[in-house]
Amino acid sequence: MKKLFSLLITVLVLFTMSATTSYSAITLNKKMNANIKTKRVPEGTTIKLKVLNPVSSANGNVGDRLDLMVVDNIKVDGSVVIPKGSVVRGTLEEVSASKMLYKGGMVRLDFDHIVSSTGKQVPFTAGICNNPNVTYDGALSTKTNYMTALTKTIEKSKDIIVTPVTWAWDKGSELWNGSPKYVFAPLTAIVSAPAGGIYFIGDAVYDCFKKGENISISQGETIQVQLLKPLDMPVY
Repeated sequence: MKKLFSLLITVLVLFTMSATTSYSAITLNKKMNANIKTKRVPEGTTIKLKVLNPVSSANGNVGDRLDLMVVDNIKVDGSVVIPKGSVVRGTLEEVSASKMLYKGGMVRLDFDHIVSSTGKQVPFTAGICNNPNVTYDGALSTKTNYMTALTKTIEKSKDIIVTPVTWAWDKGSELWNGSPKYVFAPLTAIVSAPAGGIYFIGDAVYDCFKKGENISISQGETIQVQLLKPLDMPVY
């Protein structure tokens, strides 16, 4: 009988301790939640991010994880809402490697969420800005194609002709009161023009089979993004 009574007392004590602990945890959690509020980071805010894992159109795949880190504190009304070092996560939404006809590579980054100081994942909708490689629809690309290569070929062909002719004109101007320049320049043009034409034809054909440049973002490189939607960040 005494053993049974002792067992009942022990069970009662353990139950009381468990209930007290649960009640304390609930109360503490309520107090913590009561202290948490949100502050809105407005749409259009520019945020600088450091890339933690490299991105490249040469070897990237759709769905690859993207991790970035906030470089500077973001303040609202004088208070830090997004601390320096906060992590932004996302994925590669679209990837296209460089191709023939000098077509450049392209990557599209999809920002998913930012981790707040309270540990909460907050949806993060932003687009890349202030970047010379950003396209009209927000992707990153080298923006090269066959016309880009052809323009370079034309410029190089022109240099092959113009540079020697300019040199001949200048040298001819230094001799016998400059009269020889009227002979040297045309003769040089006759020689250099075919060379420029041959280069143009050859390089224009080569450009058809030449691949463009791939776009890449190195680990540690920074990019700037602009919020496309307001960001309500939980803060204490």
